[in-house]
Amino acid sequence: MNYIEFMKKFINKDVSGIYLFDSKEDFLTDSIIKEASDLVSIKDFNFIDIKGDCSYETIKNSIETYPVMEDRKIIVWRNIDLSKNSIKGYKDILDKILKDIDDFPEYATMFIFSDNSPFKGKFYKALDKKKSVVKIDRLNKTELASFIGKRFTRAGKKIQRSLVNDIIERFSYLNRDSEIKLYDVVNTVEKIIANSTDEIVTKKDVDSQLDEILNLNIFNLTDALSTKDKKKSMNTYLSMKKRGEDLFMVYHMIIRQVRNMIGIKELSLKGFNDSFIQKSLSLSPFELRKLKGFVNNFTSEDLFDLHDYLYDMEVSQKSGVFDINLALIILIGKFCK
Repeated sequence: MNYIEFMKKFINKDVSGIYLFDSKEDFLTDSIIKEASDLVSIKDFNFIDIKGDCSYETIKNSIETYPVMEDRKIIVWRNIDLSKNSIKGYKDILDKILKDIDDFPEYATMFIFSDNSPFKGKFYKALDKKKSVVKIDRLNKTELASFIGKRFTRAGKKIQRSLVNDIIERFSYLNRDSEIKLYDVVNTVEKIIANSTDEIVTKKDVDSQLDEILNLNIFNLTDALSTKDKKKSMNTYLSMKKRGEDLFMVYHMIIRQVRNMIGIKELSLKGFNDSFIQKSLSLSPFELRKLKGFVNNFTSEDLFDLHDYLYDMEVSQKSGVFDINLALIILIGKFCK
């Protein structure tokens, strides 16, 4: 089942049982969770949001407890990793959930969200047979244009299709290896809406905001560096340099990435939970999840060595003899060794 098929059933309240989500779009995932929360009135009892590792008893109690003053309840289990390399840690719980799948109470609906694409093993296949796996892919060009257009319409704005295309072209969302997410697109669309004074959105409204946002290729670069993809890192960097990007801005964004990765690495090693790490480093939930996936590619020594080199770059800048382009190329090599 794809996203649109699921949402039609969901809006019509035609969902029940257990659903596993295989999502490539955090914005759409979070939208489903919000819709689920809005679907019940007494959220304290009828919307159960389980985050991270838990016991089977916690899940079973959430399922078996009757809803309060409503005829339905929704259980969400998220912030878990059911990918091939991590699913073993959840095997006992998933096996027990499977045993309950045919006797699942009619009043309960359970949504399971994996941070990474779930492994297509026993649990996945069992739910897939029941058409209870929801696959959420990245949007194609037509879907993205419709998605953007509807956000303007809901805000009471009118916009030409050509201007929607301008917004799409500015982002690399549709590129095959793009790391740009719908959240990035939505944030910019909301800025355009907020700064448009008339009902009809003009080209000036669009261009003024697109010119102000940070060119999102910087995020493609920092993500490529963090996965040690040397070819992609170098190609992205050279493309940015060719377009006249501010190389010192690139430098400062890389500093931020390295410092956040060091913070996550060290706090995780000391046993602090995600909530504490997120608050301490002032990160969004999405950014924390993404960076946690990156830090495993580096040892603490690797990260501190990169930080030392970045500090040396800062010292060299102040000396007056400094080639930022050469320094960044060397940095890419150090990242991707």
